[in-house]
This record gives sequence, structure tokens and C-alpha cells, in this order.
Amino acid sequence: MKYKITAKVFSFIGFVCIAVVNLVPFVWGLLTSLKPTREVAKYPPTLFGSEITPEHYISVLRGSFSTALINSVIYSIFAIILGILCAILIAYALTRYKFRGKKFIFMMILFGIPLSMGSAAMVVPNYMMFSALNMTNKFYTLPLIYTAYNLPMAIWIMVGGMQSIPYSIEEAAMIDGASRRYIIFRLIPHLSLPTISCAALMIFIGAWNEYQVSSVMVASNSLYPIQVSIYNYIGYFGQEWGPLTAATTLAVVPILIVFTWLGKYLVSGLTAGSVKG
Repeated sequence: MKYKITAKVFSFIGFVCIAVVNLVPFVWGLLTSLKPTREVAKYPPTLFGSEITPEHYISVLRGSFSTALINSVIYSIFAIILGILCAILIAYALTRYKFRGKKFIFMMILFGIPLSMGSAAMVVPNYMMFSALNMTNKFYTLPLIYTAYNLPMAIWIMVGGMQSIPYSIEEAAMIDGASRRYIIFRLIPHLSLPTISCAALMIFIGAWNEYQVSSVMVASNSLYPIQVSIYNYIGYFGQEWGPLTAATTLAVVPILIVFTWLGKYLVSGLTAGSVKG
């Protein structure tokens, strides 16, 4: 009993430490973004300003940041739609059919999962390939790359979800006259909503937070995503702390909204199919 209490205490302390380390920079940036310009670089620094002002947010939204914000939303939505569609088709083939090379394909998908976290390693080959195809600095360049980078993770999640759906449900639907198209695009998505939500969340995070590839593959202010736009506030003569913190705060808000909406599906989506052999 004493051991359990001690373990809970240390777990609580560890949780508090992790929360503080992750939340303090965000809170500090949020408070800085609401300070007047004359107090942003004040020394010694203060936690709160003498007044709350939206001047930095107004300055940011009047500039190119608003275009970058819209671009990131469009890129993320496109990547989610295309990624989920491809993930459903590929996962269905891997879980419902037997064919030569099936295990090899699945292993290649697993090896591709780190792409969603280490995209910088593929910048040079991707740039060379897209340049040869004349596909750089186009409106579809980044959505295609975001989809490709996050597709292995989405497929892995969808495979786990489909493995938890009994094939007898599909057989019963086919006996009732359901077509294969109806099963793949209507029945399966309806039965695996938590899994699809989890995969969509992972694709969104990967697309929204990506910076390295975005800064290389496009070279137009009208095509830059939000992460590249934020970097523009780090200039040659120093950082514009007010607009920089306002921009980063605005960039974090959509992630918080999406997590609030889909976060409850994260654990259930990742663990779907984990008890099946």
C-alpha cells in the first residue's frame, strides 16, 4: 500500500514537472504578445505588461501571416483528405486480401513512418525530384509532400483499426446486396471513425508543424505556410518579439482546437487492433 502511494506521488510530481516545462514557454509567449511594444524588451522582464493590447496581433494579421495561415489550413485539409482516402484503400487491401509481397509492403510502410518526424532528411532528394518534374513552387507541391510524409503513419493506424472489424460484418452486408464500393467507402469508415479521426489528427500535426521542406520547396510569399511565415519575424537585425510571439500563439491555437475536438480518439485509434494476433 505504501509503495502504491509513493508511486502515485512521484507520478504526480513528474506530471507537474512535464506540464510546467511545456506550458511555461507558451504562457510567457502569450503574455508577451499582449504587451505594448515599449515593454516587450523591458529589462528586467516582467510577466505582465502595464496594459493588454492587441497591436501585435493586428500587425501580424495585416501582413503576409494571414495568407500563410490560410495556406496552412488549405494544405492540411488537402493532406488529410488525400491521406485518409489512400490510407483506407491501402489498409483495406493489406487486411482483407492475400497477395505476394504483402509482408514486404507492410514492412516498407513501417520503415516510412519516421518520415513524418524526420522530413528534413529527405529535403535534397525531394527537391531534386520535384525540380526535375517542374513541380516546385506550385500550389500543390506542399500538400503532396505532406500527404506522402504522413501516409505511412496513417496506414499503420488504419490497419490496426480494420483488424478490429470482424469480416463477418462485411459478409453480412454483401449478402444484403452491398457492393464492394459501399463497404470500402461507407461501411468501413462508419465502423472505424475513431481510427480515422486519429489518423487525421496525426496528418494534421505533421502538415501544420512542418518547416524544413516548406522553406525549400516553395519560394513565394503567396505559397508559404504558417511555420515559414513565423520565421520571417526573425530578421537580420534581431527578433521582433511582439509579432513573433503573436504569430506563434496564433499558430498554436488551431492545434489546441483540433486536439480538443479529436484528442479523445487518439488513444482509442492508436490502440485499435492491438489485442488481435
